[in-house]
Amino acid sequence: MATRQMRKLQKQQELLRLQNEAEREDDESEDEPIITKPKPNAFAGFAALGGGDDDDDQDTEEETKEAEDVPEPVAPAKKSKKSKKKKKKGKKTESPAAEKEEEDDLDEIDRVLEELKLKDNKNPVSDIATSNTANSTSQINELLRVNFQHLKAINEMRKLFGSAIEAARAEQAAEANSRQQQRGAARQNVDLETFLSVPPAVQQQLGKRSMFETVLRTNPFIEGKKTWPRDSTRGLKMVRVTESFNGEPGVAEFAFAHDKTYDALEGNFYGLVQMYDPMQLVYFLSRYPYHVSSLIQVSKVAHQDQNSYLAHDLIERALFTFGRVSLSDFRKRLGDGTARLDFNRPENRQFFLAGYNQIKNLVLKGTYRTALEWAKFVLSVNHDDPYGVLNWIHILAIRAYEAKWFIELCNSPLIANLGTGRYVKATLPLAKLQLKDNAGARAAAIESIEELPWLFCALFSALNIDTPRSVWGVQPRDDEEALHTKLYVHLAKDIWNNPAAISLLTEAANAARKVDFFGLPPSPVVSLATARFVYLDNTPELMSAVPRKMLHTASPNFDFDPLPPPKEDNIFSSPTQKMPWSIAEDDGEHRQTRLHEQAQAALQMARARMNEEQLRAVVDDARARIDDPEADEEQRGVWRRIVDVLTGQGWTGGAGGVAEGGEGNQRGDVMPGGWEDDFDEGWGDDDFEDEDHWYEDQLDPELELEFGPGGTPNRRATVEDAEDSDEEETARR
Repeated sequence: MATRQMRKLQKQQELLRLQNEAEREDDESEDEPIITKPKPNAFAGFAALGGGDDDDDQDTEEETKEAEDVPEPVAPAKKSKKSKKKKKKGKKTESPAAEKEEEDDLDEIDRVLEELKLKDNKNPVSDIATSNTANSTSQINELLRVNFQHLKAINEMRKLFGSAIEAARAEQAAEANSRQQQRGAARQNVDLETFLSVPPAVQQQLGKRSMFETVLRTNPFIEGKKTWPRDSTRGLKMVRVTESFNGEPGVAEFAFAHDKTYDALEGNFYGLVQMYDPMQLVYFLSRYPYHVSSLIQVSKVAHQDQNSYLAHDLIERALFTFGRVSLSDFRKRLGDGTARLDFNRPENRQFFLAGYNQIKNLVLKGTYRTALEWAKFVLSVNHDDPYGVLNWIHILAIRAYEAKWFIELCNSPLIANLGTGRYVKATLPLAKLQLKDNAGARAAAIESIEELPWLFCALFSALNIDTPRSVWGVQPRDDEEALHTKLYVHLAKDIWNNPAAISLLTEAANAARKVDFFGLPPSPVVSLATARFVYLDNTPELMSAVPRKMLHTASPNFDFDPLPPPKEDNIFSSPTQKMPWSIAEDDGEHRQTRLHEQAQAALQMARARMNEEQLRAVVDDARARIDDPEADEEQRGVWRRIVDVLTGQGWTGGAGGVAEGGEGNQRGDVMPGGWEDDFDEGWGDDDFEDEDHWYEDQLDPELELEFGPGGTPNRRATVEDAEDSDEEETARR
C-alpha cells in the first residue's frame, strides 16, 4: 500500500480510538441527558483509499461536527462553490453507490490489517536461520575487508627499510635507463624487458605533468611505473551485475567485461596461442601493452627464461589494468568486504589468476603483509576460494605477525565449513604462541595432533627430529590425505623450524594420546581449487599426488586459464570466449594423429627386429595388461592398439591378399584407443599361430625376403633392392 494511504489509515485508527473513549465518558456521566442522534459514519474518513474525492472529505467534516463530545481531528477540506452545492445534495440521503464504496473501503482495510498480522506472525524458525546466515556472512565480510594501503608492496618496503628503499629504487631506475640508452634508440638486439618498456627518451618527453602520470599514481591496486607504455585498456571495463550473490545478504556482484574491440583482441590472442611461438605473443603485447591475457602468458615466458623481475612486472601491469577500470562502488564495497566476482565468468578468472601470481611473487620478495592483503582480496571477492589461497593465508598470517586476525579467522564459519579447515587450523598453535599464550598454544597443538596424527608424523620427519610415540608410524589413510599432508608440509615446514615451535611441538606430541585414527572424520575430497593451486605451484612431488583425471587429462588447460570450470558451468558473454575449448578439441585431434603416426613407426621397427617367440611374449604381456582390473579404459585402449599392430590386425590386406568383396582383413577404420587407421598399405595378418613365416612383404609382389633362423627376416626389403645384381646382393648379405 502507498505511503499516503497508510498515513490516512493511521489517522482513522486514531479517530476510532478517540471515539471509543468519548463513548465510555458518556456512559459514566449520569447528569447529562442521553441524546439520540444518528451514529456517525466511522469509516467515512477512509474514502481517500477509494480515490480521495472532495465530496467525501466534506461529508466526513459534516458528520464529525454532529458528534459534539468527540474531538474533531484536523482533516483536509477544500472549499469551493462546486463542492458546497454537492454537499447540500448529499445531505438528504446516501446513495447505494456510496454504501458500496464504504463496504469496499472496509474490505480493503481488513485485507491490509490481515497482511500486517501475518507479517508480524511469520515463521520464527525462518527468522532465526536468516539471522544466523546474515551474522555469519557479516562476520566473514568483516574479517576479509581490504585495506588498499596494504595492497602496495612499496608501502611495506618503506616501513621495513625506510628511506633506503627510495635510494635503491632510484639507483635501479638509473641503471635501467643507462642500459637502454647504451643499446640505442633503434632497440635492436635488446632483451625482453627493454623491448616491452618505454625508452628513457620518451619518459623524459612525457615529464610529470602528463595525464597518464596521474593514472600511475592514483591506481587503487598497484602503483604504476614510468617504464610502462602509455596506452588505453582497449575496451576492458567493469559492470555491476546484481545486488546479491549466491543468496548472501548485503553483497553486490560485479564483473569485468569486454567490448567489441577487446573481444577482437581476445580472438587474435587465441590464434597466436595456437602458433606455439612465444615471440609472436611478445610482439602482440608490445602493440597492445595492457591486454591482460597476453600479460599473463608472456609473464610465464619470462619466468621460464628465469627473468623473475619481468615476470613480476607483467603481473603487476595486469593488476594495474584491472585497477584502472574498477568502479568506485566496487572499491568501496571491497573496504566493507561485500563485493563479489563470479569465477565462472572467463573475464573474471584472469583477475583471480593475476592475483594468485601476485601473492606468489610477493612471497618470493619477502613482503608477507602485502601478500596477506592480496590473499584476503582474492578470497573476499569469492568465498569459494577457486585458486586455493587459503593454503597461503595461514602461512602469511604467521609471517606477517597477524596472529590475532588469524585466530578470529579460524573461529569463523569460513574455516568451520571448509573441508580442509583442519589443515588450516594446524597452524593455530603458532598463532597463539606468537601472542605469548603458551597454555592455549599447547592445548591447540594437542588437539591438532590428535585430529591429524599423519600430518604431524610427516612434519616431524621433515624437521629431522625424533617422532614421539603418539604419532610414530602413522601414515595417511588414502591419497587425498596424502596430498593434503604433502601440501601442508611443503608450505608450512619453515614456519615450524625454530626452537620455540619445535619445543612446543615436541611437548604437545608427548602429551597427546595415541588415537585410533581410523575413527577420525573422513578425509576431504581433493577439490579443483586445490588442483589449480598445485598446478600453479609446479612442484613435481605434489603434482604427482593430484588425481590424474583432474590434472593430466584436463582440457582445455592453458597458462592464461589453468583448469577452468566445465564448459557447461561457464557464463560466456561472447562466442570468442568459447575458443579455448575449440582449440583444445582441435589440438587433441592433432595430438592423436601425431601419436598414431609415432606409434605405428615405433611398432613397425620393433616388429621387424623380433622373432616369433619374442613377439608372442610381448603380445601375451599386452593382453595381460588389457585384462588388468585396475587399468582404466584409456590404458586398455592403448594396449589393444599395440596388440592389433603387433599381430597385424591393424593393416589392410592379409596373407592371401585381398579378400572377397575387395576388403582386407581389417578391424575397421577406427582402431582401439581412438586412433584413426589411415594406413592403406602395410603388412598383412597371416595368422602366425598356424604359419611358419608370418612376416610377408606387401610392397612389391616381385620381391622375396630372406629369412634367417627361426623365421626372422634379415632386413626389410626396399624397392632399390630389386635392382641389385646377384653379386651386390651377395656382398650386401
